[in-house]
Amino acid sequence: MRKHMARTAWLPMLLLLGLTLPAQEAGKIALPENVKNGLDGLQKTRTANGVFSIQFQNAYFWALEKSVYVNVLFSAGLAGDAAGMKDLIKKQYDERVAAEMKKLEAINKKIRKEEDKKKWEPPALAYPNYFHVLYLRVLKDGQVIQEYHSPVPSDGESEAYYSFGTVLEPGDYDVLLDISRSDSTLDGTLLFPLQVPALRLGDITAPAKELKISTPVFYAEVRQLPRSEATFAVVKNKYENGPAMLDFFPWGDRPFKSSDKPTLAFFVLGAVAVQGAEPWNISAALEIRRGKESIAKFAELKLTNPYFYQPIEFVRKDNGKSSPLPAGDYVLLVEMKDNNQAGQAVGKFEIPFKIIE
Repeated sequence: MRKHMARTAWLPMLLLLGLTLPAQEAGKIALPENVKNGLDGLQKTRTANGVFSIQFQNAYFWALEKSVYVNVLFSAGLAGDAAGMKDLIKKQYDERVAAEMKKLEAINKKIRKEEDKKKWEPPALAYPNYFHVLYLRVLKDGQVIQEYHSPVPSDGESEAYYSFGTVLEPGDYDVLLDISRSDSTLDGTLLFPLQVPALRLGDITAPAKELKISTPVFYAEVRQLPRSEATFAVVKNKYENGPAMLDFFPWGDRPFKSSDKPTLAFFVLGAVAVQGAEPWNISAALEIRRGKESIAKFAELKLTNPYFYQPIEFVRKDNGKSSPLPAGDYVLLVEMKDNNQAGQAVGKFEIPFKIIE
């Protein structure tokens, strides 16, 4: 296992970022009539209309100074509907071209000289940049606190999921989604509850005798974006923290192969920060177990900020030789202690995973 990545220089910046999205309060968005009716009906009845098979998949949370950055993942099965809309556009285009060609033929029949006959080149067939729009409404205690909208990406990549990000305070919310065709001929809805954990900077840094962690997540990849983006946007097959210029590709529920090298990440809560170049001093010991058997132990890690971000390798070492872990069910045991506290606050966590080959 490699040493803890020190290149996460973006972490302190993001933790201290007083992040907000451009205000789009209720009533400020010009909603299409079908969307307004869909969202209002969903808010009243709490029953989705079942169109587009919209399903909530997961939510990921990122600590900010005074709030929490929330990324919501959902699926919608829009590829078939987009293909149908493309077929309709192509059919309408072909009909218009055929009608124009028929008119041209009628005109040219009356013209004797070939050089005088009219010529016409049909315009290139153009498809819209997107076929669907997502409308988001967030309720707190029954009151609308956020409304946003964004085109849904429409490209050649197959849909595993879509995602969007927003900023919320810790607490309980109702999230309402309306996905409408770009021509407003059809829309589908979904409502789901969302609980945002206490994961602000103050929540993370409040001293505790027992360390805790946010929900651990395995990532296939994290990429740096070329520029910051603070507008509300739907993206596909990843989730995006635009203001931090980061793209996240979570592993999801897939099992691992022994050759995989995912990155494990979570926030550490309860460790004390002190004045200095490295405010936090957290030690982490990692061990892979299969049942009660210890399969692999790794060198102790030192964390200088409360974000654990560590590539994991599925290997065991015998007499100095490394070999891949065989298929089976395992537990990654993480033991942490805060060296800045006299009593050395500790925490012990088990993260199950499965290897299939």
